[in-house]
Amino acid sequence: MEIMMSRKHVPIWNVFVIGLMGLSTCYMATLLCRHKTRSQRLQNSKLSPKATPEQRALRTILMLMSFFLLMSTFDSIISYSRTILQGNPLPFCFQILVAHSYAAVSPLLVLSNEKRITNLLISMYEKIVL
Repeated sequence: MEIMMSRKHVPIWNVFVIGLMGLSTCYMATLLCRHKTRSQRLQNSKLSPKATPEQRALRTILMLMSFFLLMSTFDSIISYSRTILQGNPLPFCFQILVAHSYAAVSPLLVLSNEKRITNLLISMYEKIVL
């Protein structure tokens, strides 16, 4: 059975999905904070200036959620402008660009938080260039 949505139900669906993603982000943040406090209690360690794996994971999750929210907002704005400017193909091209940008940029956001991978890529780049 195929579910058909009318044009006026799409914004409601987008808000629902973004809300669901926000709830899952909050859940993951809560789990990571709880894990951090439990592991610190077990290790009896003091707070160090170095970011813990939980903090890095939380930062990555929040960056991905923020970027997704930004791209979803841009997509909604462009979609609305397409309905106003029906004869102009330019908003359609921008919408394709915005729709594909999350899939293209999100792996780079994840990799940018992994220092080992970043250092490996930088050393490989230096070997190739130099």
